[in-house]
Amino acid sequence: MRGVPETIGMAALFTGEPPPLGALRERVAERWGELPRLRQVLCPPAPSPWLRRRHRWQVLDRFDARHHVFAADDGTELSDLLGRLVARPLPAKAPPWQLRTVRTGEGFAIVLTAHHALLDGRSLERLLTRLFDGDPGRGSGTSSGVSAVRTLRARTAVPAPRLRSAMGPGRGLPVPVPRPSRPQQPQRLDLAWTEVDARAMKAARRSLPGMGASLNELLLAGAAGALRTVHGEPARWPGAPRPLYAAFAVDLRTPQENEVLGNRISVVRVPLPVTAGDAGERLAACQGLLAAYGPVAGPDMAGGIVNTAARLGPWALRALTARVTSPRYVAVAGAVMKWPRGTWSLDGRPLERVVPLPPVPVAGTVGLALTDCGGAFTLCAVSHTFPGHARLLADAFIRELPALGLTARPAAGRS
Repeated sequence: MRGVPETIGMAALFTGEPPPLGALRERVAERWGELPRLRQVLCPPAPSPWLRRRHRWQVLDRFDARHHVFAADDGTELSDLLGRLVARPLPAKAPPWQLRTVRTGEGFAIVLTAHHALLDGRSLERLLTRLFDGDPGRGSGTSSGVSAVRTLRARTAVPAPRLRSAMGPGRGLPVPVPRPSRPQQPQRLDLAWTEVDARAMKAARRSLPGMGASLNELLLAGAAGALRTVHGEPARWPGAPRPLYAAFAVDLRTPQENEVLGNRISVVRVPLPVTAGDAGERLAACQGLLAAYGPVAGPDMAGGIVNTAARLGPWALRALTARVTSPRYVAVAGAVMKWPRGTWSLDGRPLERVVPLPPVPVAGTVGLALTDCGGAFTLCAVSHTFPGHARLLADAFIRELPALGLTARPAAGRS
């Protein structure tokens, strides 16, 4: 629908030698073989000149680990591999997920990729924890920073005033918009990931009173500051001075659905405070924005918009698709993932950190994802704009964190 591969992923970095490929395939077959979600193939609809039919899922009896688990060639650079994996679509005639090992200097990485329609980021985390050897600690539940307490209602409609507000136009980033590639061609993607200093993150989280700042609030505030650093004052950007919108992922699973695999997320669109000149002011603004978007105003709104368009007919869905895939509707996409606490390893090889791999954003936009793996924070930036843009944003985000923590006051940190 968005004209991009919709491949998401997650890379787990370990110390030591990678496991033998045969042993890893056996482990995957043993621990994932009975999961129906990983045996599903997405079948295209039958062609029809009159009807707009949906794709459908077909469940296979089994999957062959030899067609899903691979080892990267020696000498493959991790960042180059990650960029290639999310920039290309997965094979269409098999369950759309793959697992790879790649050497990383003194260690190795396990990289899981999947079509976003099959799995979301929370599902990737649950699969990898099932694959690895772990001893989850107390309070090991994952969190996306904001979670919904209710799932989408199938017949939820959105009142016209709220619909107009949610669909209002914004402004795009001051970057050239690449021409869209064909769906089966690799996208012109720029990807960069970086380690985030844990002390700077702790100080930034404690910079707001009360419970402190959440990871989602820090991600949005850091993104706003990074965009100002890379592109300058928004007052000098071309175009009308409209809000610059960001969207962040929200997990819709209830506590009883914690282990459910699939795509159970929605998004919340908020205006980024890029016009605020002070880092503390941007962080406080992001906390206020997220406090105003709970389950009713956030995820239910997104689902309601889709349901409203579906009831109006195919023309409304096409119009909605054109609107939400515009770089002026959402310029920045964000996601946060907190790895379960505890000790994690793979056949005795300790887990060091987790690198998130957000999907390729639409042309003219960027995506940022942040993970916390036992206090090892990692940021990944993807850009569908111009070469080098992702690295500029990632480096600017790292420089923004100390500014967010300068006004730190004693506060009880969030988990």
